[in-house]
Amino acid sequence: MTPQNPQQPRTPQAPPEGGAEAGAQPAVTFPQVGRLELDDLLEQLIDRAQDVLSTQGRLRGLLAATSAISSDLDLPTLLRRITQAACDLLGARYGALGVVGPGGGLSEFVVVGIDEETARGMGPLPRGAGLLGELIRHPQPLRLPDLSAHPAAQGLPPGHPPMRSFLGVPVRVREHVFGNLYLSEKTDGDQRLDFTAEDEELLVALASAAGVAVDNARLFDVAERRQQWLTASADIIRDLVGEEVAPLQAVAARAVHAAGADLAVVVRADERDGFEGFEGSGAPGDLRVVVTAGTAGTALRGTRWVPAGSAAGAALARGEGAVFADAAAAGVDTTAAGVPEGPALVVPVASAGAGPSAVCLLRGRGGRSFDAQDLAMAADFATHVGLAVELGRAQADRRRMSMLDDRDRIARDLHDQVIQQLFAGGLRMSALASRTREPATAEALRDLIDAGDETIRSIRGTIFRLENPAEDTDAGAVLRSLVVEFQDVLGVPLDLTHDGPAAVRVPDGFAAHLQAAVREMLTNCARHARAGSVQVHSAVGGGELSVTVTDDGVGTGPTTRRSGLRNLRVRAEELGGRCTVVSPVRDGRGTSVEWVVPLPG
Repeated sequence: MTPQNPQQPRTPQAPPEGGAEAGAQPAVTFPQVGRLELDDLLEQLIDRAQDVLSTQGRLRGLLAATSAISSDLDLPTLLRRITQAACDLLGARYGALGVVGPGGGLSEFVVVGIDEETARGMGPLPRGAGLLGELIRHPQPLRLPDLSAHPAAQGLPPGHPPMRSFLGVPVRVREHVFGNLYLSEKTDGDQRLDFTAEDEELLVALASAAGVAVDNARLFDVAERRQQWLTASADIIRDLVGEEVAPLQAVAARAVHAAGADLAVVVRADERDGFEGFEGSGAPGDLRVVVTAGTAGTALRGTRWVPAGSAAGAALARGEGAVFADAAAAGVDTTAAGVPEGPALVVPVASAGAGPSAVCLLRGRGGRSFDAQDLAMAADFATHVGLAVELGRAQADRRRMSMLDDRDRIARDLHDQVIQQLFAGGLRMSALASRTREPATAEALRDLIDAGDETIRSIRGTIFRLENPAEDTDAGAVLRSLVVEFQDVLGVPLDLTHDGPAAVRVPDGFAAHLQAAVREMLTNCARHARAGSVQVHSAVGGGELSVTVTDDGVGTGPTTRRSGLRNLRVRAEELGGRCTVVSPVRDGRGTSVEWVVPLPG
């Protein structure tokens, strides 16, 4: 049999006689070698088509991930979406995004793939040491088949799930490294794989898109925060200038809302202490809490908050604000407030009442860190507060001057018209009394003349008081006068004790509230207590005045009407204070009513 040329097709052979029927087509056969080459070409074509489909799938995945991370401007939500999109794109079981803070460590750390219970068992979030810090020190993509083999690896903390493969890339925002994107444990079903160069390219591309999205979210976040602070500034100006409100209480309430903080505290140097570095202050001392707003702040009132030697105290002594990673670093004690130590911000307030003052803002542990933008906005707010307070004082001075002018006008009218008319009428009645022949009529006219003289003397006293208005009232004198007044009414021993400065000058309006509140408390003792003794104790400190009336009587009991106590609470709240009732005090008897209000700034 003669071999055939493999390049030439074989000529079909006629079937043998007696074989296939006449007219049947001859069978066509090909050599074995040619069939193998065709199969190879088809397999290569199929492989390349699969590569194209795989690449197309990954590009579609990258496009979907980019679209997903661009659909939200809320920064915390965006960071989690970026991390989840990276895990989905590359098939990673675990992912994290660490935000680089001002000090070079990780200020925030967003994790996906690890449940909350496991995360709590791993302890505090990483701060940028070991392999995570390698990307901070050298912001270049890092791909490892085994992360434990890297020289910077420090091992995984107890309770951490096992991890082998690792891929990390920096996330840049306008040429600055915002943070790092970390992936670990690439899988395909149950099979564990290593990250490839193509994976690295995809993650770098996703990180570039993430940088743009983060930049947009940060700009939006700054704009939103600035709007909140501007609204707070406008509100505080309206509150302090247009209405009669407690200035520092309004400052704390507006600041805690604008900053999105858990607690806002306004601290002020006592007149006895002063604070080094503030203009017009005396010897160095601590700043004490005056008012609070937010979570569990009531327990802090009157306590020392910012020691003079602390980091926060040093910043305030220089007359400038500062941000801190946590309250402990600032030297701020949050134990009494029951708030976990988280990010803190302190900023001085120029003129918010008597003595140097400052606003301290605090977020709980795990809250977003305060940044330079927050500090600048809070400083602007504090400036607006100072201007509003000064403007309010200027308007109060103008109102006072207008009132004094009105008093002078009224006094002149009383002197020049009313008194002269009364005097003229008295002269006419005196003339009639001298001419009448009826003794009874003459006596009646003389009585009218005497009454007119008494009226003139009263009017002259009123004129004197109008021209010389009384100065501020001494709160201690108000309490002493009430004790003297109720000594006989109660019929039991009534003692008065005091802590703090002996004389505290308060405006007449404040003194009226104080007098009404203490009178109500002593009246309740006289009517309901059936006590054997009553003690009145007042204290001045931390910018507050407190008055406590304690008796050893029968207690409040299940009474149905408590309008007096309700009035006490309402009156205290109107002044930015509080009223607390404790009954029984001890041994099933006694009532203690504490009335605490901030002293006027």
